[in-house]
Amino acid sequence: MERSSDLDLIIIDQDPVRRAAVARLAEALGVGQVVTLEEWPESFTSALVEKPTVVLVDGALLSRHALDLPTQARSGLLFVAMVHGESGTTPEFLAAGFGAVLYDPITVVDLERIVALARSVLARERDRERRQLVKLHALRQVEADLTLLAELTPEWLMQSLRLLQRILEVPALAVWRVDWENDTLLSEGAVGLPAAFVREVERQAHGRAAELVHRALESAVRPVDMREGSNDERVVTAPEIRRETGLEAGVVVPIRRAGRVVALLSVYLRRMEDFDRADMQLYDSAAEALAVAWTVAETRRELLLNQQLYRALVEEQPVGIVLCAMDGSVRLANGSAARLLGYERPERLIGVRLPEVVRTLAPLPWDEWCQRPVGAPSVGAVIPVLSLDKRLRIIEFHARIVELPGTGARWEPQVQLVLQDVTLERRRLMELELLHDLTRMVSEDRNLDAAFQIVADRLQREFGYGLVGLALLSPDGSRFVGRAVRVEGGLTYNEWRADRGVTGRAVRENRAQFVVDVRQDPDYFDPQPDLQMESEVVAVLRRNGEPIGVLNIESRRGHRLDQEDLRLALNVAVHLELLMRQVELTEQLERQALSDPLTGLPNRRALLEHLRRALRDRRVESVVVILIDFDGFKTLNDEKGHLFGDSMLQAVAQRLAQSLRPSDLVARYGGDEFAVVLADVNLQVAEEVAERLRQRIAGSPFQVHDQLVNLTISLGIAAYPQHGDTPDMLLRAADEALYAAKRRGGNAVALADKHTAH
Repeated sequence: MERSSDLDLIIIDQDPVRRAAVARLAEALGVGQVVTLEEWPESFTSALVEKPTVVLVDGALLSRHALDLPTQARSGLLFVAMVHGESGTTPEFLAAGFGAVLYDPITVVDLERIVALARSVLARERDRERRQLVKLHALRQVEADLTLLAELTPEWLMQSLRLLQRILEVPALAVWRVDWENDTLLSEGAVGLPAAFVREVERQAHGRAAELVHRALESAVRPVDMREGSNDERVVTAPEIRRETGLEAGVVVPIRRAGRVVALLSVYLRRMEDFDRADMQLYDSAAEALAVAWTVAETRRELLLNQQLYRALVEEQPVGIVLCAMDGSVRLANGSAARLLGYERPERLIGVRLPEVVRTLAPLPWDEWCQRPVGAPSVGAVIPVLSLDKRLRIIEFHARIVELPGTGARWEPQVQLVLQDVTLERRRLMELELLHDLTRMVSEDRNLDAAFQIVADRLQREFGYGLVGLALLSPDGSRFVGRAVRVEGGLTYNEWRADRGVTGRAVRENRAQFVVDVRQDPDYFDPQPDLQMESEVVAVLRRNGEPIGVLNIESRRGHRLDQEDLRLALNVAVHLELLMRQVELTEQLERQALSDPLTGLPNRRALLEHLRRALRDRRVESVVVILIDFDGFKTLNDEKGHLFGDSMLQAVAQRLAQSLRPSDLVARYGGDEFAVVLADVNLQVAEEVAERLRQRIAGSPFQVHDQLVNLTISLGIAAYPQHGDTPDMLLRAADEALYAAKRRGGNAVALADKHTAH
């Protein structure tokens, strides 16, 4: 180790431990004389300074003493600051005049470096050369700090100019950005200059930037003469503007990025005599430090712009965006994606395997997505997802394969997913389709059982419910009878007591029920031991405002129902009520259209329809038509009046109906004519039935309006296939037989003639 006895060392430090440690290091280096002090001395006497001396100063003393370090340096002293990590920064001490800065812990290597610097600086014979060397060392050290400022704050340039102003010991500095496109100079920052001067330079430089840069590069070692009466063609400001600055000279140094001049550093001097060509090295170093920091600042600005662009394009998008490795591990996710999947923050998604953590009611086609080539158009899939917040969301996935930098230097294929919540519109669409199909089914087929089955099946399958049940109250109101009950995997119970469960409460209160957590509801009972449910919604089915049944919806554990599910159940219930009422009204109207309003029997239209069905039925081998007409009814009607006649028709219709089997049809054919249709009987049996009817009518009088009336009838018989194979042919044949019985004097039965009928 080289001995350093040609240098003395003074340690001024309030920290006794550090003071002693540095003294031991100095003695090990062979420093000539080591003096340790706790406080700053009044002055450095000849007893203290006998040869070139390094002064190590506790940085904390700067806050309590105003030190004129440049003046002290002229006495053959090199000042070095000793700083704790939190006590200050290098630029502050270098700008104050320190030749270097040491941070704790101070090592022997640090001290060797300071000794070498001291030899180089203090060996100079001229004080100006010493100061230039100290400044040059300070500029090289401060370059890293300017770069750090550029990374930390957008105000880096102004802070950097203030530091450089103190290190260079100049009255003013300015940086002018060259706008090559518009051929002008723009101030990026200035210290020590009036605002009017800055504005004047910008105004006068407009349209002359290229010219001024060219002149500055041609005469870089010659200062700009700013004195009054100057004819320096590089001067662009008016004399009165320059007069206000109190400056006589300026030095212009280019700031370059990738070889291109991007700005000019102007160093201003109080007097022309202050310019020293040797100082150009300092000014060049300052420009280089600014150029490095400027590059960092531009990079930081681009990074911030990219971050803002990322937030605008990804983070702040209303759709979810997820980037996954091919194994499904999430590498990037925005807030919308996290919310859709039930995560509080997107960071919670990073690293998880998406196909494993996403609970879907339909398979996630991950393998299919991964097999697509890089750059191929995205493919979509609409999948119901049970998120971590227990919400069922219908999510539209759009997947494509992109190639991006991986964990190493290689580019790797990755899966980019765009997620969009389409729950509301999909639910509305499925709801409309369900209601439309129900309306069509009931209108065309009037099959309420099939409609109930569709409701239970669609709601359970498409909306992801664990159980859907449609039940009507029994006639006595004691039981629910399931008309359609669906659970995952099949059917469940079909009947249960009407006073049990949430369904029973809904009927008792005659209002819908919504239970978020069935485990907290005292009325709830499990539909099956193996079905663990989360929520329940019950909508009441009503007729004329009174309960007649329920639509019951339950969700599996982990799927929490909400107000949208209640709204859906209420809408479906109302629609079912309307459809049930429509079926009832339609059937009522049809009954009225096919019934005789006087007797309540089927009318002529119903008779014809019944005949058509019977004749089309291949299982029916024979069909018999018996036409009946009253004997002397017109005279009775004229004598007793129409009201009496109507009552007589009603009484006869009742006696006829009582005389036939339930499977036989008796209808009012028109006026005082009735018709009977018998299926699968031969002519002999038909004649026996007709004779029995004749006897029942003639055998006992009718009591009408407190009067006893005797009545006889005539009957005509025709049969398929003997007398015809259409309703018209059979009725015509029966009618001819009827009038044959009339011609015999009435109160008789006649069989159609086969040849006449055809």
